Amino acid sequence: MNPKEDRRERRKYARLDIAINVSYAVVSNSGEVSDYADALSSDISAGGLRLMTPGALQNGAALDLEIFTPESEDHPIHASGEVVWQNKISETSYETGAIIRHMEEKDKKKFLGFVFDQMSRFVGTTNPAIN
Repeated sequence: MNPKEDRRERRKYARLDIAINVSYAVVSNSGEVSDYADALSSDISAGGLRLMTPGALQNGAALDLEIFTPESEDHPIHASGEVVWQNKISETSYETGAIIRHMEEKDKKKFLGFVFDQMSRFVGTTNPAIN
């Protein structure tokens, strides 16, 4: 079984293909936070994000995340996450899988509300193949 098939089988949450802005900083073991870098999601779920990042990140790296949904542009959703995989796309682009390790309750409600609202839009659309 190849790694991508294995990764798909272990997912707990449905994925939503959507591009939103995300800022991230790497948090060292001593708690030091790097400068923030900008990324774009290529998919999100209730448990994590796939990001297009400008640089390489180590598997297991702790991340401080600021997630900018259309409803939260002025007040981003904050989360802590962890890099679980990464693929090099080009010299300046990496596809990075990050799981969400922690979110404050108010941010979790905003994030899950956004994810489920977006998913319900897709479920509510008519599929001509079904009708």
